Amino acid sequence: MNFEKYINLYRQHLISEKNLSINTIRSYEIDLKQFFDQSISKKDLNNKLENFISYLRKKSLPSTINRKISVIKNYLKFLQTERIVDHINLENFNSFKNNHKIPKAINKKQIDIIIRSLMTQKNKNSKMYAILLKLMFLSGLRISEAINLKWTDLNTRDLTLNIYGKGAKERRVYVTNDFINDLNAIKSDFPLIFHINENKISTRSVNKFLENSYKEGIIDFPISSHVFRHSFATAMLENDADIRHIQKLLGHSSISTTEIYTKVARSRKKSVLDTYHPLKNKL
Repeated sequence: MNFEKYINLYRQHLISEKNLSINTIRSYEIDLKQFFDQSISKKDLNNKLENFISYLRKKSLPSTINRKISVIKNYLKFLQTERIVDHINLENFNSFKNNHKIPKAINKKQIDIIIRSLMTQKNKNSKMYAILLKLMFLSGLRISEAINLKWTDLNTRDLTLNIYGKGAKERRVYVTNDFINDLNAIKSDFPLIFHINENKISTRSVNKFLENSYKEGIIDFPISSHVFRHSFATAMLENDADIRHIQKLLGHSSISTTEIYTKVARSRKKSVLDTYHPLKNKL
């Protein structure tokens, strides 16, 4: 069956019924055409999906894979609702599960390379994103907290930022003089610190920027914005910071959430030991 030929009909449905933006609809169309690149039978859909996910895993983040799966699944549901096709088994069209339950973290050297690479790009938006990501590593902010920061939240005298986190809880994080200089370079009259042409930055746009930077060879491996926060927590633990202080800096309600990062720190220390121990090759 040629599933692709009904995409235009689905497009009209999204415009009239879902009130989605043209850009969103275009991204859906790209996802669908990527999957339905040739005629395929209903019984082969799940095999096609499995191969599709395997292909995407080589170059895409789990969040991107899940978005594409969701788009494909909703399209197939539409075809069933419109009676274009009979029942399709969609039980395997669930979110792609990343087996790495321990948060991923990278070291300061890797962070520095990424930030420097992004800061030196000619694209003016690249510098804005780079400073945002640098802040996440510097202070451990959630991406949602970082993109909502206002200039009024910044205290240059105390080198602090007032953060309004989950559950409207307020906390204070610290930055450096060098980082204040970075912020001065993007200073504007717009209320939000981080924006693109006076439009608020979204979590999705940050991760899409990172994904594109990887595809273009600007950074060497796929990475999501959350890794910068995770790397902050891991680095603090590796430098023997008190876990309760880290809990407060991260804005965790429960210390059990913060304790997840101890597994990352232990794993990293074991890796270093396995690699550099003087007796490694003698045992």
